[in-house]
Amino acid sequence: MLYRFVAAIVLTYGLFACIPPSEKVVEQPVVIDLADPRLQQIYELQNERAEDSLRHYLSAPEASHRYLAARALGSFPSLQPATLDSLAAHLNDDMAVRIEAAYALGQSGAARAAGSLARAFDRTGRYPAFNATVLAAVGKSADAATARQLAEITTYTVADTALMAGRLWGIYYAALRGHHGPAADATVVDVLTDPLAAPALRRPAAHYLYRIDVPLDTATEGRLLELLRRETDPEVNMGIIRSLGRTGNATARAGLLRHYETAEDWRQRVEVLRALEGFEYAAVRESVLEALRDRHPLVARTAAEYFISQGETADAPFYLQLAEDQLTDEVSTLMYRAANRHLAPFLTDYRDRMNNALRTAYGQAVDSYARAEIIRALGEFPWMYRVLYTYYREAESPVERTATAEALRTISERDDFDAFFRGSARRVRSELANYFREMIASADDGPAYHAALAIASAADTYRPVYTDSDWLDTATESFTLPRQIEAYREVVAARNALRQTEGAVPEVGSGSVRQIEWARISGDAELVVNVATSEGDIRIRLWPKEAPATVSSFLELVEGGYYDDKRFHRVVPNFVAQGGGPRGDGMGAEDFTVRTETPMVHWDRPGLVGMASAGKDTEGVQFFITHRPTPHLDGKYTIFGEVIEGQEVVDRLVPGSPINRISLR
Repeated sequence: MLYRFVAAIVLTYGLFACIPPSEKVVEQPVVIDLADPRLQQIYELQNERAEDSLRHYLSAPEASHRYLAARALGSFPSLQPATLDSLAAHLNDDMAVRIEAAYALGQSGAARAAGSLARAFDRTGRYPAFNATVLAAVGKSADAATARQLAEITTYTVADTALMAGRLWGIYYAALRGHHGPAADATVVDVLTDPLAAPALRRPAAHYLYRIDVPLDTATEGRLLELLRRETDPEVNMGIIRSLGRTGNATARAGLLRHYETAEDWRQRVEVLRALEGFEYAAVRESVLEALRDRHPLVARTAAEYFISQGETADAPFYLQLAEDQLTDEVSTLMYRAANRHLAPFLTDYRDRMNNALRTAYGQAVDSYARAEIIRALGEFPWMYRVLYTYYREAESPVERTATAEALRTISERDDFDAFFRGSARRVRSELANYFREMIASADDGPAYHAALAIASAADTYRPVYTDSDWLDTATESFTLPRQIEAYREVVAARNALRQTEGAVPEVGSGSVRQIEWARISGDAELVVNVATSEGDIRIRLWPKEAPATVSSFLELVEGGYYDDKRFHRVVPNFVAQGGGPRGDGMGAEDFTVRTETPMVHWDRPGLVGMASAGKDTEGVQFFITHRPTPHLDGKYTIFGEVIEGQEVVDRLVPGSPINRISLR
C-alpha cells in the first residue's frame, strides 16, 4: 500500500526527476553559531527575503550553510518554481539538510512539492525521521487526491511510531487545508483508542478530532467515552471532549458533565463548557450555572460566555438577578450582557433597571477594560446606539473607543435590524452611517477598523446612504503604514465593497523591516526575560537561533522599557494571553515590522511565546503566550521563546491584566 501511495504521486507529478536515496555514510555536523559572520549573512538574507541568494547557499560546501538556507526558505510566504526544484534536489543531502528541505517544501503549500516529497521517501526504512517529515510535509502541500492517498495507507501500525506520527500530522495538516474524509476520520479514531499507541501518535489524532467535525456512530462514541473515563493526558482529553460535544447525544452529555466534575485541569473544564453548546440548553443549564462560580477565572468567564451565546429569553430575568448577585465584577458584567441580549422586548422595567445599572457602573469604573465590557453589555440592546456614540465621543482611552465602535458594528450587523427598529430602521441606519464615516475619517485604528467592517458587511444597505464614496479615498491617505495596516486594509475593503470593485491592498514596504542587532543575541549567555504582571512573574527563555530577528527586536523593546505598563488586552481561555500593543485595544503597531520566522519548530506544548500577526511578515510588538499545545499554528506564527517559570501566572491572566515591566535577567 505504501508503494502504491508513492507510485500514485509519482505518476501525478511526473515532471520531476526521480531522486535516489543517499549513499552517504559520513555526514558533516551542523553547528549554529550566531557569532559566525557567514551564518549571520544567511539569517540576514532570510530577513531580506532574498530568495535567489539563499538558493545559491543551498549548494554551499558546508552542511551548516545548506541546512540554514533550507530552513530559512521555510519562512518565506511563497517560493519560486526554481527554488522548489532546488530544495527537491537536496532531499538526498545530509540528513539534517534533507529534513529541513522537506519541511520547506511542505511550507510552500505548492501542489508540485508533494510529488518531489513522495519520490524522496526512503523505501529502505533507514531514515524514519526523514520519512516522518516527508509525510507531514505532504499533508501541508496535498491536494484532495493526495490527502486521500495519505489517509488510505494501511502498511503502518502503531508500532511504527515515527512513520505513523508523520502520517498523522500529514493527515492533520491536510485536514486544516480542507482535505479530509472518512478514511482520515477512521484512522485518527482507531489510533486514538488503541491502548498500544504512544502519546506521539494519540496527540495528533486528538488535535484532528478537536479541529475537524468527525461524524461519530454509537460504537465510536462509546469508545471515546470509555477513553475519556480513563485517560490522563489532557491534550488527548481535550480532543475527545470537543468531538463528543458535536454529537448532541444524551450519553455524550452525561459523560462530559461527569468529566467536568472530576477534572482538575482548568483547561479541560473550559473545553467541557464549550462542548455543552452542542446540547439542549435545559439539559446543561444547571451545570453551567454552577460553573459561574468556578475557582478559576477563565472557567467562570467561559460559563458566562455560554449564556451570552446560548441563553434563552425565559431565563433573561434570572441572568439579571445573577449579575446583581455576589459574582466577580467581570462575570457580573458578562451576565448583564447575557440578560440584555436575551430579555424580551416587553419587559421594560427589567430593561430600564439593567441599563441604568450598567450606565452607573460605567460612570464609576476607572479601569478602561471594565468600561469596555460594560459598553459591550449595553450594546446588546440596540436602542442604546446613541448612548454608545456619546461614550465614543467622550472617551479618552483607545480601549473604550474601540469597544464602542465594536458595539455599534454589532448593532449594524444584526440580522433583525429592520424588524427591531421597524419604522425607524432607515433613520437609525443613516445615523450609524454618519458615525462610521466619522470613525474612519478620524484614522483612529480601532474605531476605523470596526466601522469599515460594518460598512463592508452591509455594503448593499450602506451604498444608498453613501451616495458619494470619494471620502474613503481621502480617508485612506490618512493612515500611516505599517503602523495602521489592519485598519487601512479594512477601510480599503469597505471602499471596494461600496463600489463593487476589487482592489489590491499594498504590502508593507521592505524599508520598514527591523534589522537584526547581532550584538544583542550572539553571546554565549542564555537569554531570559522576566515579565512582571499583576498576577506574578513569568520567566521566558528566548530562542535567538530559531528567531533571531524577532528576539533582537523584542530585546531592543525590552531594554528601552517599551513594554512597561502595557496590558494583556486579549485572553482566550485555553488558547492564548496576548498583549504588548501600543494602544491596549489590540490595534495598531509601530513604524516597523518584523519578518515571520517559522523554522521546523512546533507549537507542541503550553507556554510557547509567539508574535501576533496581521499576515505574513507583519509582526511588530504584540506577543502572546499559549495555554495549551496549538499545532494549528505550526509554520504560520513565529515562536521566539518558552515559559520556564510562571505558567500558572499565564493561566490566570484576564483581559486587562497589567504588564508592569519586562526586564532581561
